[in-house]
Amino acid sequence: MPWDALIVAAFIIYSVSVGLRHRRLASQNLEEYFLAGRTLRGWRAGISMAATQYAADTPLLVTGLIATAGLFALWRLWVYGIAFLLMGFVLAALWRRAGVLTDAELTEVRYQGNGAAVLRAVKAVHLGTVVNCTVLAMVLIAASRIAEPFLPWHLWLPAGLIEPLASLMERVDFLFTTLPVAHPDAWIYAANNAISISAIVAFTWLYSTTGGLRSVVSTDVVQFAIMMIATALYAGAILSQIGGLGALPDRLATLYGADAARGLLSFRPPSWDEVTILFCTVLAVQWFAQVNADGTGYLAQRSMACRSDTDAKVAAVI
Repeated sequence: MPWDALIVAAFIIYSVSVGLRHRRLASQNLEEYFLAGRTLRGWRAGISMAATQYAADTPLLVTGLIATAGLFALWRLWVYGIAFLLMGFVLAALWRRAGVLTDAELTEVRYQGNGAAVLRAVKAVHLGTVVNCTVLAMVLIAASRIAEPFLPWHLWLPAGLIEPLASLMERVDFLFTTLPVAHPDAWIYAANNAISISAIVAFTWLYSTTGGLRSVVSTDVVQFAIMMIATALYAGAILSQIGGLGALPDRLATLYGADAARGLLSFRPPSWDEVTILFCTVLAVQWFAQVNADGTGYLAQRSMACRSDTDAKVAAVI
C-alpha cells in the first residue's frame, strides 16, 4: 500500500476509534458533549483552534494571495493575530468564567428580558446557519479542489455507479469540478467530487457526533501534526529541487522576471501611496470589527472547554 493511502487509512481508523471511545462520556450531558466536560488542557485547545483555522481553503487562500500580490498581501491576515492576542490576554478567561455552553447563550446572560432571547435567536441563526453554511461551502469547495486529482473514483468504482450520478449532475447543471463543461470527462469528475465530499462529510459527522468535542480535539491535534510535517517536507522538497532557499529569488526571476520576483518576495508595500495607506487603515479597523474579534464560535468553545483560566489563555495565545 502506498504511504499516502496508509496515512489516510490510519487516520480514518484513529478518528473513528476516538469517537467511539469517547462516546460514553459525551453522551452523559450537554457539557460533556459540547465542552468536553471543561477538562481540556490549554495546548490541546490551542492546537484545535489552529487546526480549525487551518482549513482546506487556507492554503489555497495564502497561495493565491502571494501569487497575485506577493508576501505583502498576507498583511491582511495580521488582523487575526491581533484579535487572538486580545482574546488570549483579556477575553479567553472571561469566556470560560461565563459558564455558558455556546457563545449565543452569553447573550441572555449579558442582557435581560424577551429582547435578549430574540437577540440570542437572531445570533444563533445568523452565525449558526448563514455564516457557518457560507464558510462550510467555501471549505468544501476548497476540499473538492484538493481531492479532485487524488480521488479518481471513476477508476476505482464500477461504471454503473459513476455514470448515473454523472448524468444526474448534468441534468441539474451542477458542474462540481474545475474542468470546463466542454471537457469530455467534466461530469465524471463532478461525480467524483460529489462522492469525495460526501465521504468526507460522513466521516467527519461520524467521529464528531459520537465523541463530541473530545474526539474533535483529538483528531484536530493529529491533523495539525500531519499538516505541519507535510508542509515542511513539501517545502523542503521544492527548495531541494531549485537548489536551496538562496536560489529562490533567482528562480522566481527566471520564471516571472526580476521586477515581479522582487514584488512577490517583498514583505513591505512597494510604496506608501494613498492606496497603501487606505489599505492599512482598513486593517487597523478590521482587527476589532471582524466577526472573530471577541473569540466567537469555535474559539469561544475551546476556551470555555478548558480546565482553568490559565489553560484558556494558553489556548488562545497558541
